Amino acid sequence: MSEKLYWLWLSMAITPGTEYFKKLYEKYQDPKLIYEADGEDLSSIIGKRATDMTALCDKSLDEAERVLRFCESKNVGILTYSDENFPNSLREISTPPVLLYYRGTLPNFNNECIISVVGTRRLTEYGRKNAFAIGYDLARAGAIIASGMAIGIDGVAHAGSLAAGGVNVAFLGSGIDVCYPEIHRTLAQNIVKSGCVLTEYAPGTKPHGYNFPIRNRLIAGISYAAVVIEGKIRSGSLITARYAREQNKTLYALPGNVDNKTSEATNLLIKNGAKLITSAVDIIEDVEFVFTGKINPFNITERLDVSYEEALTEYKVSAVTPNDSLFSRILPKKKKQDGEKKKSKVAEKSEITEIFELKAPREPTEFDIDKDTLAIYRLIPTEGEILIEDLANGEYGMQSIMKALLKLEMGRFVTLIPGEKVKRNL
Repeated sequence: MSEKLYWLWLSMAITPGTEYFKKLYEKYQDPKLIYEADGEDLSSIIGKRATDMTALCDKSLDEAERVLRFCESKNVGILTYSDENFPNSLREISTPPVLLYYRGTLPNFNNECIISVVGTRRLTEYGRKNAFAIGYDLARAGAIIASGMAIGIDGVAHAGSLAAGGVNVAFLGSGIDVCYPEIHRTLAQNIVKSGCVLTEYAPGTKPHGYNFPIRNRLIAGISYAAVVIEGKIRSGSLITARYAREQNKTLYALPGNVDNKTSEATNLLIKNGAKLITSAVDIIEDVEFVFTGKINPFNITERLDVSYEEALTEYKVSAVTPNDSLFSRILPKKKKQDGEKKKSKVAEKSEITEIFELKAPREPTEFDIDKDTLAIYRLIPTEGEILIEDLANGEYGMQSIMKALLKLEMGRFVTLIPGEKVKRNL
């Protein structure tokens, strides 16, 4: 029987971001041995109350076989923890992934200079220009850009790298066949031409809000250093920054106007020890002697050789600032012609497609989110808006509130409104 079946079974039994896999692998060193272990042996390693005990005791390989067939038929690569091409940097983190699904071409993770660039979805013109320039110049110098392909800073940095002919590594918070955000399908298709899109989530996994903070540990983990461009004080980019700190990665931040909310995260990081940068040159000067022969600072020009507006339009990157309408958040849907066949719900060989439909807003249930997030949702009035700070009470502090709102927003149950407000989508 194929060893990959046991890896696939294990990856779907273990919750991403937990320490269960590392503990089990240190004991057994083989996914088949973990599969064959009984409940008593497993519980002695990860604890009787471990949330994954039920899945680990289910020895059916049916789902693993289905996923393997899907990957083989759709040209999806599977990179397991034991594979010689698996990134050493991800083996070293406290919660490594069991495996990674990927499309495209894997770089030599262990020898290349990989820099992660992250930031807010609600960027400014200042952030947009700098994210593009930094992505562009890092790529020109020979670095690989790692990010999450998200709206805003992530997508702009990827586009900058692509415009310079660079290689990109993008981590998804969904299945490999679920392009999220959908608007970045063209961006994903261009990334896989020279680089790769990866995920630890099984095909068909929807982009649940809680997947993304977990995904961020991989963006930080794969990188030699991390760069934060813009973000509010409660920005998700701070999650990536925290992972980078925990993983002893060099952390860089672009300073911003102290009166601008989107500069809160970066200015705070600088105050707490992150290296201040004004351009990619500041990063290149630190890494060129670490990656001798890989990084060439002389490839960086004083001015960009391309129009960043044209590049963002070409790759269809969603990067709206408060002061313009240059880049749309939502692309117009193509009208179906009479007799046109419906698109396949799974990924074709040459593209990444959505496999789920956007559904009408509805009330979340205990099956969608955890009980605390559901309780916080119920604090939001059924009509009108509420200040986010007004949701904080004796039971839930602002950190819990923001974490819950991230899940609710990604699940399309609420909308965050300028002025630090939130409303239900019903």
